[in-house]
Amino acid sequence: MTAVATDTLLAVNGLKTYFYTDDGVVKSVDGVTFHLNKGETLAVVGESGSGKSVTSLSIMRLIASPPGKIAEGEVLFTGKDGKTKDITKLSEAEMRRIRGNDISMIFQEPMTSLNPVYTVGDQIAEAIMLHQGKNRKEAMDMAAGMLELVGIPAPKKRVHEYPHQMSGGMRQRVMIAMALSCNPALLIADEPTTALDVTIQAQILDLMRKLQEEIGMSILFITHNLGVVAEMADRVVVMYGGRVVEEGDVMEIFKAPKHPYTIGLLNSIPRVDHGKAAGDKERLEAIPGNVPSPLNLPPGCAFAPRCKYAIDDCNKAVPALEDTGNGHTSRCIRWREL
Repeated sequence: MTAVATDTLLAVNGLKTYFYTDDGVVKSVDGVTFHLNKGETLAVVGESGSGKSVTSLSIMRLIASPPGKIAEGEVLFTGKDGKTKDITKLSEAEMRRIRGNDISMIFQEPMTSLNPVYTVGDQIAEAIMLHQGKNRKEAMDMAAGMLELVGIPAPKKRVHEYPHQMSGGMRQRVMIAMALSCNPALLIADEPTTALDVTIQAQILDLMRKLQEEIGMSILFITHNLGVVAEMADRVVVMYGGRVVEEGDVMEIFKAPKHPYTIGLLNSIPRVDHGKAAGDKERLEAIPGNVPSPLNLPPGCAFAPRCKYAIDDCNKAVPALEDTGNGHTSRCIRWREL
């Protein structure tokens, strides 16, 4: 087992999650390594199909088996008891004690994550009764307190309402209340603001930052929105084709990206300061092509077919993740020239 630094909460080492299908082996996550420190926010960025969500579900051990399986690697997590465990080796009963208590997750779409036939209060209270041993009345009182904490008005009335009686923003706040009800050490937020309008999105991000300061938890933030990354994250992991292609401090990544994929993502962001004069328009730079199927990844660098910097050597072998200095890493043989 790999040694873990004392301030490291989560260490993912060489994680490989494969799906065994009739068409072949789908390598959704193929050797992912990163760490998350206590009290830190780490953003995992990439297009749909890059392996972000499968990585987060692997950490929670929520991969459907069959067809999915954690084929290799370790996920070292230091719980509230101070003990470090490899999540990939735990039994399902041990995982149930960790989920919702030590590690919580906010899913992308709250309407599909909340049960439509139970009140939101009952759904929050369930985790409190399970992990904290409270009776139903105590748990419902705590659920109302959690709704108040996440900014839902009239919480004592709202605990008796059903998900369909709430707006998208309210449902997402309920999901956050549910995730934080047992004061987890780690919150995994899988694109929690994707389905929300920008005003509600800003409110949710402000709320998560405020609660992080109050509770002292770490956040693993899965997103494709680099604007959210700039606002929320301390460090960034960029994923492509099931692998980490770049990792570093958020300011370093935005100021001096060292991988062509990261450069492409940053250049595709609309910028208000790019017009040369009033009324000038500048076309956004698009990354050509699509994310390759994990069933049939190209040889060598997975990004090479879409990369304007690619040379013949890029197709010969998968590049190593090289240290470029200041804790910044890049999986590109030409990073010095970039």
